Parts: sequence; structure tokens; C-alpha cells
Amino acid sequence: MFDALHHSPFTLFQVELLAKRFQIAAAPLEGLLFLNVDPDAFMQPVSDERRHPMLALFESPQRLVVEIIENSSVQEAHLSQRLAEILKAHGVRLALDDIGSPESMLSLTLLGGVDYFKFDRSWLARRGDPAGMRLLKALLGYARELGKQCVLEGVETEQDLELARELEVDLVQGFLFRERFRLVRA
Repeated sequence: MFDALHHSPFTLFQVELLAKRFQIAAAPLEGLLFLNVDPDAFMQPVSDERRHPMLALFESPQRLVVEIIENSSVQEAHLSQRLAEILKAHGVRLALDDIGSPESMLSLTLLGGVDYFKFDRSWLARRGDPAGMRLLKALLGYARELGKQCVLEGVETEQDLELARELEVDLVQGFLFRERFRLVRA
């Protein structure tokens, strides 16, 4: 759907804004709230950057982390970098989403400017690949040296959680916690 929306930039912006409003309204009141933001949607022409409708949604930066979606082209990397600069200037914490996804490229400039590294679920499928695990451990070490927090996405089994513990990631995300969350909220 979002691929199709990229052919209508203003519609993409409207859908993204409505989705973020809904996600914020429906989110639990405690803990960090990670929100994906599409750089193409955010960077639609706005007459006054300080009055950007999405920036108004990000007024609670102590619990909010905006995830910049990993990109697959140089043009999109430039948009992502500009988005990161704008959000940082407004005190919003950032995460680079889907690091290591087979469909994405990695911008080292962007990587150095975010607060969180979010590692794509595809790393879990590489657990038997020594070269892949070596690269993941190197990226995790780099993140620690820079004082960044690390999130492993796609944790859906106890084995995934055990790997996350072995890798000493800071946070995990995945369906393994869906049922546990429901039990806590009920």
C-alpha cells in the first residue's frame, strides 16, 4: 500500500499523519513508543518547518523514538538524513530501522546520528552463518562504543530471545511478547 502511496505524495503525507495520530492515541501510556516515519511523507512541502503537523505529534520526546525507515536508494538516503537533522533539532530521539534487511542499504552518516540501532529480523535467520553473526557482533560493538541502544526485531520464539540475550542487545521487539503483554494489561 505504501509503495502505491508514493505515487501520490500528498496522500502519502495525509495517510502517514493519520497513522501516527492513531498509533500515538492507541499506544500504552508507559514505556518507550517507537514510531516509523517515512522520510518521503515527512518531507512533503510545509510552509513553516516549525509548524509541521508531524512535529506537533512528537511533543513528548522523553518516551518517543522516531524510527527512520532504512532506504534502498541514494536519493532516499538524503531525505532520511534531512529528516534526522530536523527531528534532532527538535529534541526527538531517533532509531535507524531495519539495519541489515536484504532490501536496504546502510548510510553510515545516518547510522552515526541516531540514538537506537534497530536490527532487522533477518539477522535471526543468519544465526547459523558465522560471517553474518560476526558482522552483527561488530555492529553491536560499534553501537556500544558510540553509546547507542540496540533493538533486535522479530523476536518470536524463546530461541530468538536467547540469542538476543547472548548478543546483549538492550531491547527486543516481536510477537513473543504479544501474549505476555495482553496478560499484563488484562
